[in-house]
Formats: sequence, C-alpha cells, structure tokens
Amino acid sequence: MAKKKKVAKKKEVMKTHVVFCIDESGSVRGIIAPLVKAYNQTVTDIRDAVLDEGQEASMTALAFGDRVLKHRILYTGQQVQTVTPLKVSDLNPTGLTPLFDSVYRAIQKLEELDDGDPTTSFIITVVTDGEENDSRNPGVTATINLIDEKTATDRWTFTFMVPEGNAQRFSRNFRIPLGNIQDWDAKTAKGTEAGFAISSQAYKGYFTARTRGMTSTKSFYSDLTGVTVRKARSDLSEITKQVTVITAKNPCLIKECIENEGLPYIKGAVFYQLVKTEKKVQPYKIVAVRVKSSGKIYAGSEARVMLGIDVPDTVRLVPKEHGKFDVFIQSTSYTRKIPQGTDVLYWPKVGTQRK
Repeated sequence: MAKKKKVAKKKEVMKTHVVFCIDESGSVRGIIAPLVKAYNQTVTDIRDAVLDEGQEASMTALAFGDRVLKHRILYTGQQVQTVTPLKVSDLNPTGLTPLFDSVYRAIQKLEELDDGDPTTSFIITVVTDGEENDSRNPGVTATINLIDEKTATDRWTFTFMVPEGNAQRFSRNFRIPLGNIQDWDAKTAKGTEAGFAISSQAYKGYFTARTRGMTSTKSFYSDLTGVTVRKARSDLSEITKQVTVITAKNPCLIKECIENEGLPYIKGAVFYQLVKTEKKVQPYKIVAVRVKSSGKIYAGSEARVMLGIDVPDTVRLVPKEHGKFDVFIQSTSYTRKIPQGTDVLYWPKVGTQRK
C-alpha cells in the first residue's frame, strides 16, 4: 500500500489592521500640505515594515473636524500594498476637534474586520494638532471606556500624536499609557515631518515585535520594554569599563557635577539620565543604555533604533517605561542642569574638546 504524502502545514500569516484618525479641524490648515506628505510617507514605511516581516496589514483612514460632516471615511480596510496616497484636496480643514468620537468610529470599522483570530491585532493612531473639544456622539467618557475594554483583550493598541507639551496631561486626563503618546511640533512643516518620522520608526518596531508574538503594546513610542539584555549585548558595544558613573548629590550644572569628582570636564563626554521630556535630541548625539539589574552599560547606533528615534532630524524624547534599562543622552552643553539623585555617565573616549 502506497504511503500517503505528508502535506506541509501552511504557515499562518500575522494580520494587523491599522487605522489613522487624521485631524482636519480648522487649525490644521497651515500644515495641511506637509501633513499629507508626511502621512503618505508613513504609509509607505508601514508597507515596507509589513513586507520585511512577512506579515499582512490593512489600512483605514478617517478624518475628523469637518464643520458640516464632523467625520469622514477616506478609505477602509485596504491592503497596505494597494493604498492610494492622499491628496491635499482630500482633507477639508474646518470645524472643531471631535477627537474621541473619531476613535469610536475607528473602533467600529475595525470590529467589522475582526476575523476572531486571537493573533490578529488592531492599532489606531490619532493625529491631532489641538485638544479634544467637540465629541458628543457617543462622547469622551463612552469612548474611553470602550478603549479600556478593547485594550483589556490584549489585541488592541491606541496611540496618539498630540501637540508638544501635552503628553503628560493627555495621558492623565484620558487614561492613555504615556508610552503610547508622542509629542510633536504641530505648527511647522519640519515639525510635522519629524513627528511622522518618529511614528514610522515606532511602527517598524511594532511589526518587529509582532513577529515575536506581541499582539498589543503600551509603549509604542521609544519602546525598550520588549528589548532583552541579550539583544543589547549582541547589537550594542559594552562600555562599562570605559565609563565613570556619578550620582548628583545635589542639583548642579553638568560641568560642576564632573569637576566636583576631580575629573576634567570634556565637551561631549558626559551623558545625562533621561528623567524628563527633552525638547531637542539632535541626530548626532550618542545614546547609551544601562541594564538595571547588572549596571552594565551599552552604546551604539542601534540604541537610537531601539528608542524609535533613528531619524535624521532633531526629535523630542519623552521618558517612558524602558523595561530593563535606564537611558542616557550625550550632552554638549556645560550648563545643563542635573537633578539631585540622578546619574551622569562620564565617557572621556567620546569627548571632543575640553572646556
């Protein structure tokens, strides 16, 4: 009797449904062209990340704020490879900001695409240049409760790009994890481009994590929670023996902090611990990470990739939950203020000039 041939089991492809809720309230008018351009680039970056990881993704885009319609669907459930770029004329910047009503409608659209597969994930990104001020149907409270309900399934992620300076308050007021909120300069073309570039990097990290089995995240932006110590060892260079760690006993200037230890201040040789929002982190600045459990310190270009700031522009960086690591940023200013109780790293090897 002839043996039956074994049929290879078809590998399941991970699916993600992505929605962008785009603010088209009246205040967006001044940046509408760079916003559309940056959004289209982000869709291209998402497509590339999905293909690189061998996954599938659909794209849905909604606009909110139109004075007459309030909410508009630009397209729904399109495979990311087939999405047609938006045109400036596709957005109508008028009206107020019914932000959370738009999120509610985005959830409804994604529910229509839910195939019940526990590995299928959903992610909604909201882009706004202002504050919620016009959600009435079903309103802010009902939408936040629904966000909580969806988040609890561990299949849904909600991320927000909000005007700079608003991340902490937005997180506090609306129960959104700070790690899923990105501040951006919503007033300029350059700021718009930089903000979307950070989102592109975050999506790249998101799809990489999806390959590892992740189905949702509370640290979408500058996420180190999924990075293992083994990965830091393999991708970065250990610099522990080249670095002196100094804890600030009192609030002080970074130069004083070094010289109080009897060490010469060298420009670029000192790294401050990330404990507050940094408005400007230039692309040339080195990033180092310290393993909390062992105290070992690593640095390298991949550190910026891990943080989601591997972009060619100055970026804004918010302290978030970084898992097993502390984060340190290179300083080139001798007048930077160091908070009491925080650490600085002194790494003479990378210093450029004595001060």
